[in-house]
Amino acid sequence: PRPPKPPAAGLPRFLIRLAYTSPVLGRYVLREVLVPYLVGVFLFAALLTFDLLSSLSGVLLSRGVGAREVGLLVLYRLPWTLSLALPLGLVFAVLVGLAGLIRRSELKAAYAAGVPPLALLRPLVLLALAVSLLNLLNLAELRPRSQEAYDRLLGRILYGEGGASGVLRRQVYAPPGLGVYFAGEVYPEPEGNRLRGVRVVDERGRVYSAEEGLWDEEGWRLKGYVVEGEEVRPFEGVLPFPARFRPKESLGSRDPYDSTPLEELWARAQVEPEARFAFHRRLADALGGLVLGAAAAALGRSLREAAWAFRGVVRLIFGYYVLWTLAAQLARYDVSPLLAYLPDLFYGALAGALAWRLR
Repeated sequence: PRPPKPPAAGLPRFLIRLAYTSPVLGRYVLREVLVPYLVGVFLFAALLTFDLLSSLSGVLLSRGVGAREVGLLVLYRLPWTLSLALPLGLVFAVLVGLAGLIRRSELKAAYAAGVPPLALLRPLVLLALAVSLLNLLNLAELRPRSQEAYDRLLGRILYGEGGASGVLRRQVYAPPGLGVYFAGEVYPEPEGNRLRGVRVVDERGRVYSAEEGLWDEEGWRLKGYVVEGEEVRPFEGVLPFPARFRPKESLGSRDPYDSTPLEELWARAQVEPEARFAFHRRLADALGGLVLGAAAAALGRSLREAAWAFRGVVRLIFGYYVLWTLAAQLARYDVSPLLAYLPDLFYGALAGALAWRLR
């Protein structure tokens, strides 16, 4: 049935058409997309899991790892897999679902009945928003904690019961207003992080040095020397840099911050330059579900033939991956960490341009 026209109420007609959708029509469009979405998430998750097992196959076979440990590795890695499969599966589902509507000429029938093309975007954009929020929860807490469990299990497989050493080397921190803190080695421990080869330059230019130290909730406890001007004197005390996060790196991921929850990652970003890009990348990855889903929905409305849907899936995913990789490469040259949002900005602009053409 022809939906009633919403009142203008002073708003631009473009925004009204984008915001308005018949509830019946919205549920019908979602039904066409949800089943392909579940299939797409399963396919991407299966491909990523197979890639994981193939990359670890030599290690697992050489150490005689049993089926239980292999199953736990896959289970602990699942949130990491889903963080990629959730947005990528959405692109697949939206374009495949819309291709089915095009093939059965249902979109033409809807347009002939007076349904504006923009009205069909709303349920898909809302679905993309839900996927983005779900992925944000996964990226903030679930994936880092499961990655930590994955790292512990992989460490036991590679290094025995003692696991990996967990030693961080050549760590530099710049807490605001406190100077620069350097440790040649940091040994993360529950009761306090042990430090070796400590050098600190505080905000007044005094230089502290110590062979060993302890990093706890009060700060860096050192016993060594301090240089102020030309005077050198013994020093024993606490420098005010409390431990607000656990210094650690991920063993089973290329991203060293992958096992750090979002709240701790924010604290690390305040004192570690490298962590700033990782923090913004985490948020940008969550936002990627929304912009990819919106771009796929707008592109699907522009398809003339159902066969174009597969090409659209490949181009959207490949283009996002290229921009995602480019942002990571630029981050190595100490460019602004906000470049992590480069793929989202590009695809957000693409979705907006395609939606504008459908007005």
